[in-house]
Amino acid sequence: MEPFKIGINMAGAISAGAYTAGVLDFLIEALDQWYAAKEEWRKDRTKPPVPLHDVSLEVFSGASAGGMCAAIAALQVREEFKHVTAPTLGQTTNRLYRSWVEEIDITHLLKSEDLESGGNVISLLDSTIIDQIAERALAPSAAPPKPRDYISKNLNIFLTLTNLRGVPYRLYSDASDAIEESTAYYGDRIQFEMVQPGNAPESELAKPLPLDSPGDEVWQILCTAAKATGAFPVFLAPRVLTRKANDYLKPMWPTCHNTQASEVLPEWSLKPEGTWETLNVDGGVIDNDPFDLAHDYLFDHHLKKHGRNPREAIKADRAVLTVAPFPAESAFDPHYNPETNSGVFPALSRLFTALISQSRFFGESLALMLKGPVFSRFVIAPSDETETNALQCGTLGAFGGFFSWRFRAHDYLLGRRNCQQFLRNDFVLPEGNPIIKEGLHDLGSQRKSVVEDFHVDPPEEAEPKDQAWIPIIPLVGTARVTVSRPLREFLTDSELGAIVDLIAIRFREVVRAWANPLPSWRLRWFLKAAATITVLFGKNEIRNLLRKQLIAEGAMPDPDKETPKA
Repeated sequence: MEPFKIGINMAGAISAGAYTAGVLDFLIEALDQWYAAKEEWRKDRTKPPVPLHDVSLEVFSGASAGGMCAAIAALQVREEFKHVTAPTLGQTTNRLYRSWVEEIDITHLLKSEDLESGGNVISLLDSTIIDQIAERALAPSAAPPKPRDYISKNLNIFLTLTNLRGVPYRLYSDASDAIEESTAYYGDRIQFEMVQPGNAPESELAKPLPLDSPGDEVWQILCTAAKATGAFPVFLAPRVLTRKANDYLKPMWPTCHNTQASEVLPEWSLKPEGTWETLNVDGGVIDNDPFDLAHDYLFDHHLKKHGRNPREAIKADRAVLTVAPFPAESAFDPHYNPETNSGVFPALSRLFTALISQSRFFGESLALMLKGPVFSRFVIAPSDETETNALQCGTLGAFGGFFSWRFRAHDYLLGRRNCQQFLRNDFVLPEGNPIIKEGLHDLGSQRKSVVEDFHVDPPEEAEPKDQAWIPIIPLVGTARVTVSRPLREFLTDSELGAIVDLIAIRFREVVRAWANPLPSWRLRWFLKAAATITVLFGKNEIRNLLRKQLIAEGAMPDPDKETPKA
C-alpha cells in the first residue's frame, strides 16, 4: 500500500514565523518517535504495538516567513537535532529555533551596518542580520544526511515571490503589428527538489538540491530565494535572483487542469537557456499563496485519473496541511464610515490590509469548508484556549515578535502544543480507509489493542460514525506527553525605552543616508536637521504610541489594572 502523502504549506507570518517553526519542530519529533516505535515492534514483538501505515512528506511550500521556514525545514529534516521544549537562549543544533527565536531581533534590525558602505537606502530596517541568519540556517551540513523513511526521496520545495521586474506577456496585436497591447505578471515562484548527486530532478522546472554536495551553487540560490520570499517590502531589502528563461515556459499564475494555459509564453527575445535578473520581495504581498503549488504538486505527480485529490475520509490518500499563524479574522463592521476612512493615511492603511487579506482568500476552499469536512486539506492555526490573541508575535502588525525573544519563544512552544493537539484530534481517518486498514491488518492479533489505544472521536459532521478513527500520525513516546501551554510574557518599560532609542538612531541614520547623495547642500542640511529635531522631540510620542498599542494587545502590563498573571 502506498503511504499517505502530505504537503506542508506555510503561510506568511512576519515575526510569527516562530509559530510555524514550532509546528514543524513537533511534527518532526512526532514522526521520528512513531517510526522508531514501528521499527522496534517489527524487531521485537514484545514491544508496544503501534499503527503500521506509512506517510510521506512530499512537498514544502511557503510564502514570506512561511517560505523561509520551508527552506530551513528542508535542511532540518535531513539531520539530527534537538527539539526545544522550554524557553531558552544558547547554543542549539535546532536550525528552526536558532533562526526564529534566538537570532532574529529588533536590536539587530535597527543597526546601521547596511549604510556603512554608502549607496542607496534599500530598506527601513538593516537586513544584515537576515543575511547572517540565512547563511547559517541554509548551509547544508558536511555530515551524511540522516535517513528518515517518511521524507520523500524527491522532496520538493516551492517558494513564492513577488517579481518587481515582471514577466511580459502580449495581450493583443493586429495583423499588421501596428497596434500592440502587453502586460506583465508579477507573481513568481521558484521550485527546488532534493536529489542524489548526479541525478536530475523528476519535476521539469525544479532546481536540483544535491544531497552530500554542500558546496553546490544551487544551495546558495535556495538561500537567496528564502531571503527574497521573506523580504517584506520597504522594511527589508529586496533580493536579486538570476533566473533561466525556461523557468517561465509554464505560466506562474494558477491554472485549471486540461487547459491550454501552458501554451502562453512570455513576450521576450530570450532563448530557453538564457538568463535574466529579477528583483524580488515578499511572496505574500500579492495574491500568490503557495497552497495551490503544494496541492497541484500532489495532484499532478500522483493522481491523474480521478481529476482531484480525494476529499472523503474513507478515500483520502493525500492532503495539504497549511500552517496559518494568521487565519482570516476579518468581520463585517456595520458602523464603517466611508467618508472618515477616505483620507490618505486611513486609505493607505486599509489598502495594505486589503492586499494581505485578499492574498489569504480562496473561494474554492471556503466553499469546500462550508459543505463539511474535507480530508484533502487541513489547517493548523494558533489557539491557547484562554486568550483572544493567542500569538504574542501578532502585536504591532506581527512585527511585535521582534521586540522580545520571549514572545518568539512563547509562540514557538505554542506551535508545538497546537501541532500536538492537531495530530491527536483532527488529522485523523477512519479505520476503513484503505491506508489505515492495511496498516492495522499487518498487526495481526494485536490489531484490536492498537485500535483501542489510539482511536479518537471522529471530527464533527464527519462520516462514517460507526468506525474507529485513527490519527494519520499517531503520537507515541515523547510526542505523546502533553505539551504544556506556554506562559505569556510581557515587555517591560525599560525594554521598550531601549528599543525606542534604537528606532530614533536608525531613523536619523536612514535620513542622513538618503540626504548625502543630494546635490544641494542646503537640502542636505535641512533634512539632517529635521531628522535630529524629530528624534529629540518625537521619541516620547513614539514610545507612548507603542506602549499604548502593546498594552491594548496584552504585550505589556496595564498600570491601571491588576498585574496580569501568566
